[in-house]
Amino acid sequence: MDRRRRPATALLLLLVPLAACVTSSPNPTPGGPRFDNAEVRFTAPTGWELREATLRHGRSWPLVFVANQPLHDDCTVSGSGMSCHSPIDVLGDGGALVTWEVRTCVAQGCALPAGRALTVGNRQGVLGTPPAESCGEIGATDRSAYYVTVTPQRVDILFVCARNPTAATRSALLGFLDAIVWRVP
Repeated sequence: MDRRRRPATALLLLLVPLAACVTSSPNPTPGGPRFDNAEVRFTAPTGWELREATLRHGRSWPLVFVANQPLHDDCTVSGSGMSCHSPIDVLGDGGALVTWEVRTCVAQGCALPAGRALTVGNRQGVLGTPPAESCGEIGATDRSAYYVTVTPQRVDILFVCARNPTAATRSALLGFLDAIVWRVP
C-alpha cells in the first residue's frame, strides 16, 4: 500500500465508529412513568406524568392521561354525584396533554377517519383532525388525534392538546407514540 494513503485510511477507521456513536434516533426514548395493563404498555416521556382515568363505562371511555405538567383527578364526587372533566384546568405555555380514549365499535363504526396513515407503536393508524370539543377549554393552540385500530371492534384515539408546544415537546410526544406496545392480537 502506498504510504500516502495510510493517514487517510487511519483517519477513516477512526471516524466511522465515531459517526456510529453520534447517530441517534430522531425522537427521544421515553424514560418517564410506565403504564402496563393486559392490553397495552408504554412509558411516558421523561419528566411527564400519567394518571389512569377514574371512570370507564359505555362504548367510549378515557383510559389514561399523559402530560408534561401536573395532573389532578379527572372526576370528583360530591353530594350531587360524580363530575368528570379534564385533569388539567389550563395548559401552561409549552404544555401538552394526551387523553387516551378507548372506543368499542361494530362494522362501519370502526372505520378510521380520513387522515395521514402512520405507525403508532406496533399498530397502523391515522393522524386525523380531532373534534373541536376534544380539548375542551384548556387553552390548547394545537390539536391532533391519532386513531389506531386495536381490534375489529376497538379503536383507540390519542387526543393531543398542546399550547404553543416546543420542538422538544413535539419530539418527546413522537418518541412516546413510537414506543407504545399493544398486546391485543
